[in-house]
Amino acid sequence: MQKKLFSVPALLLTAVLVVGCNTSDKTEDSDAQKNEPSNTSTEQQQPSSKDNNVDDAQETPKSNETNKDNTDTEPKKEQEVKYVQKGVDKTEKATESKSADQEYKVQQLPGFTLSQEEPGKDMLVSNDNAEVFMRIETIDASQSSYDKVKTSMQDYMNAVGDTSSLSSEELAAFKDVKNIEGYVVHFVEDKEKVIGVVFEKDGLITKLTIHDNDELDLTDAMLKMAATISKK
Repeated sequence: MQKKLFSVPALLLTAVLVVGCNTSDKTEDSDAQKNEPSNTSTEQQQPSSKDNNVDDAQETPKSNETNKDNTDTEPKKEQEVKYVQKGVDKTEKATESKSADQEYKVQQLPGFTLSQEEPGKDMLVSNDNAEVFMRIETIDASQSSYDKVKTSMQDYMNAVGDTSSLSSEELAAFKDVKNIEGYVVHFVEDKEKVIGVVFEKDGLITKLTIHDNDELDLTDAMLKMAATISKK
């Protein structure tokens, strides 16, 4: 009977010891997991070197675009132009302008506006009177001939009125031209005139039609500007 009483407490003590050991092991494992650093979170916080390279490439300006901007901001060329208006000698600075549609450039005096009338035709118009202007048409010499364009101009001027030729003195401003002819029709009562000029230079055949009046008398100014027309 005594043997049985001793065996029961011994079994209980053994069970308590086993449970205690297991609990201690689990606690140590749990503490070890808490103290162990997390590799995953560290890897997410570190930026990729590849991403850095992409950002650097995007932030670096392209030298070609910069050069293009610098080219667009270059100052326009200027040239002194002398002309006679109502018997008075004048000198003004003209600024280079380029046709938006045609292959020419011209030195443009202040007080005039260059714009496109229609494809292949530009208008250089006085800011004081829109009825005073110079129409400019240019044709590549490989696409037509000087004689053909001159004939077309003669037909137009003859339709306008009684035509007379411009003197070599009146056309003296046109330098280094291959061919040139000029015509004028005077409207005495209206104190107006129409002038037509055809010349060949720099591989371009240029056809000019000038409308002027005695009030402004800008014919010489427009002819001097026309003499600066050249290929772009």
